[in-house]
Amino acid sequence: MKKVMLVVSLAALMAAMTGCNDNVKQERQAMNEPMKQEREFMREAIRHHSPDVQRVDIIDSTVVYTHIFDGIVDIKTYTFDGDVCIGAERVYTFPNQMSALRHYRDAIERAELYDNIELFNNQVKYKLKEGQHKLETKGLTKEQMKAKFDKQIDEAKADMKRQEAKMKEDHHHRHHDK
Repeated sequence: MKKVMLVVSLAALMAAMTGCNDNVKQERQAMNEPMKQEREFMREAIRHHSPDVQRVDIIDSTVVYTHIFDGIVDIKTYTFDGDVCIGAERVYTFPNQMSALRHYRDAIERAELYDNIELFNNQVKYKLKEGQHKLETKGLTKEQMKAKFDKQIDEAKADMKRQEAKMKEDHHHRHHDK
């Protein structure tokens, strides 16, 4: 019985996200603008098979961190009440059900960090336990949180550039030494 409810609630959530209901549509249009950009961004990233895409958006009272790598879409949503984070949720979307199942099992093994771990087709969703999201957000406002993620992203990009340069360098040396 519980499983059926889960599927129904997720189906309802999906329906809510795509906004089928017309009269609600106009009201939601304004709210949907960032969501639409977000989806567009996802489609682009997935279409170009970009190896690693990261971005952070502030949407209403949430900070949304999106990371796409190896065909996996990892979205962390931190919900704020004023300047305090009151909850965090993470949704992974995998290219196939097999890898989703593997991740789901890993998450369950680390259940001390998470609540409400759910698996739905190729999606794994869970909430971070309070202690966990407090560690990540302690004392940070939405803007500071975004800045912190932006900094991590910049550092990761710089890292990747350094690695690429190093690989080119190694490659270059190998050919010259022969």
